[in-house]
Amino acid sequence: MEYLIRRAEVADAPGACEAVRQSIAELCIEDHHGDQATIAAWLSNKTIENVASWIASPRNIAAVAQASIGIVGFGLLSQSGTLALLYVSPLARFHGVSKGLMAFLESEASRLGIREIRLESSATARHFYEGRGFSPVGEPSLAFGTVISYPMWKGLAP
Repeated sequence: MEYLIRRAEVADAPGACEAVRQSIAELCIEDHHGDQATIAAWLSNKTIENVASWIASPRNIAAVAQASIGIVGFGLLSQSGTLALLYVSPLARFHGVSKGLMAFLESEASRLGIREIRLESSATARHFYEGRGFSPVGEPSLAFGTVISYPMWKGLAP
């Protein structure tokens, strides 16, 4: 699958929202175990309106992976260094989209003088982040429903 990683625009919100929602529902089974209440809680703020506001906010760096079929990935990093979202469409899994989005966001963070990235990983994504140089910091905690959140950290080179 060929794709382009770029800064997100507000017009990307519907496609980005759909990619995030599909990823959570279909790829994060290790976390939600198919529990519909947990899935609903996780998806509750993943609306087109919210995604558009996250993209538009000057406090965020938002990126999309654009393929011929549409938006297949979305990443959101605050300028305080918190990775809030990094999700790929099930169709884009194992095509390097997550790695591409992470590399793009790290590059933008470094360019803006951000020296560390913090995140709360799902069980599904934990090994991905470890493979990108993130380390655990603190104890896992219950996020909502059956989802465990794993706090992680990575320093960035200036």
